[in-house]
Amino acid sequence: MSNVTSAVSSRVVLDWRKGQVSDQPAPCVLCGRPALCRSPARDVPCHKGCAEAWITAHAQSPQQLATLIARYTPGTAEGAAR
Repeated sequence: MSNVTSAVSSRVVLDWRKGQVSDQPAPCVLCGRPALCRSPARDVPCHKGCAEAWITAHAQSPQQLATLIARYTPGTAEGAAR
């Protein structure tokens, strides 16, 4: 994980209720440790906590935070379009 400090201080909580769980662990795309969860928005191995930390670290404004949350949460208008 990066040590980047975000300009946005709020904690991100993604809704991954529609996420899939694999039978075989695969390396998380963010931290590289074994993950059973798959991102519901991208269908790649990823820990929910890693995705939330990545969004928190990379959002530069409240508007960008909202965009990133929508992009990585299935069922939102932007997330559903991907």
